Amino acid sequence: MSLNNLALILQHRFQQQGVQSDYDEAFSLYSQLSHLSHAASRTDLSAAKSWAASADILNHESVLLAYKVALKFLDQQVALLSSSSHHFDVIREAVSSLATDAFSCSVRRGELTTAVELVEQGRAVFWTQLARFSTPLDELSRSGDIGTALAEEFKRLSFCLRSAFDQSTEDRSPQIRQLTMQWDDVIARIRILPDFSCFLLPPLFSDLQKAAEDGPVIIVNASQYGCDALIVRNTGDLIHVPLDITQAEVSEFSSDFHTLAEQFGCSSDNQLKLIGILRKLWNRVVDPIVQALRESNVSPGSRIWWCPTAEFTLLPLHAAGPYERKKKNLSDIYISSYTPTLTTLIRARQQVSRDGTSQYFVAIGQANPVNGRELKYVASELAAVAEHVPPTVSFTSLEGAEATLHLACHGMPNRTQPFESSFAMRDGPLMIKEIIRSNWQNPQFAFLSACHTTVGDEKRPDESIHLAAAMQFCGFRSVIGSMWSVDDKVARQVVSAFYGNLIDDSKRLDCTRAAVALHKSVKSLRKEIPLEQQIVFVHIGV
Repeated sequence: MSLNNLALILQHRFQQQGVQSDYDEAFSLYSQLSHLSHAASRTDLSAAKSWAASADILNHESVLLAYKVALKFLDQQVALLSSSSHHFDVIREAVSSLATDAFSCSVRRGELTTAVELVEQGRAVFWTQLARFSTPLDELSRSGDIGTALAEEFKRLSFCLRSAFDQSTEDRSPQIRQLTMQWDDVIARIRILPDFSCFLLPPLFSDLQKAAEDGPVIIVNASQYGCDALIVRNTGDLIHVPLDITQAEVSEFSSDFHTLAEQFGCSSDNQLKLIGILRKLWNRVVDPIVQALRESNVSPGSRIWWCPTAEFTLLPLHAAGPYERKKKNLSDIYISSYTPTLTTLIRARQQVSRDGTSQYFVAIGQANPVNGRELKYVASELAAVAEHVPPTVSFTSLEGAEATLHLACHGMPNRTQPFESSFAMRDGPLMIKEIIRSNWQNPQFAFLSACHTTVGDEKRPDESIHLAAAMQFCGFRSVIGSMWSVDDKVARQVVSAFYGNLIDDSKRLDCTRAAVALHKSVKSLRKEIPLEQQIVFVHIGV
């Protein structure tokens, strides 16, 4: 009998008969997981998740340790995976809600920095594998002969361990124990090298706080145990904002909004329904956060970043407001951007633009895709872009330069197989799984003038598998995407106003101006375009 099954039996017996020794023995069994001498298997991960869930429900003192162990095991499993989307389906299913529940648990116990560390560790598993594991391995391979040899050895042992776990019915088989010892040894040798002391270690709060260098980042979390927001500032303590809403209400909220978004443009009644939803979002979620921002002296007109989790990722937080005369909506107070994770934002900031570097701009329009309706305004949209791009910026080549990309086409979300979400092109779909294999040279900014480019897997929204995220994780520091269908004619208006605001007196394209440029362009068009089209575009990144 497995450790997990035995612990569950003891818990059940305790709940039925109230024998304290059963309760104590169950958690004593679970605590053995924190002393594991081999790389964690999927069975170990499942057991650790059961430990965390049981400890949270029964308010056991080991609960935070349980969440930390479960997320440590998740890290080990992710490190062993290949970058195949197939491998992540199993892992994502195994850890659904683990990070958001860990966040909630930490907040309830007053461990706010731990909450940030744990939620960051357990979300966006696929992108984490690419960014936190693949990229350091590439850097290790380029660090010299020793680094190259260790990188190859790590890849070989990871493959062997993954195969052994897939083939063995016993997690503690002699083969797995031997491979684990070798795997741990190569990691220890990598960490001895200069600049690799943190190899495979999750970031600490002191590292994550750097995400707030240019403005506060607001983590908005939904868990079965409660909903909370934490405001991360560049200096000082975290600010906790309890939210008077349950996860079930957030889920119902997002479902109602998704249903409404599919009907945008069909009836004038939809605008009234949209305002109703945005008011509820303001009253229940955003207004308390704005009050906290004001009390912490975040001045009006400042930039803020939203980092939503769970069902909150499906809601237009940036558009919340009372929508009443003489009262300000969020967009009248602050300039909103989004980030899937804090680490993503930090990495985007580290890719500094070089003033003397040549700039190149690629504008791609696809008005007549395979199996798609015609987009009548694509040509005039690209012409509007060309009018604003200064002659100092070349349209010819991407190689070895700072790159800006403007895509005007259909976006095709796939809510059940998000890696197959795509841009509709004449010669067939350009899918996420193809985008992530691209090799852009110093990409800076992408405007995705297409429908649904920030829509991912609605069953696992924390994974952020959507077209805009794919562009960001490919290296684009700043991305504009859409939350639902974009009207072709409106897109041309927004794009024209946007590029007029983006390019400053220096005649250079500065991706850090994108959020402000979008904010100004939408504000200038408020009287000309319907509300749902005013708020459809969102900014992600720096």
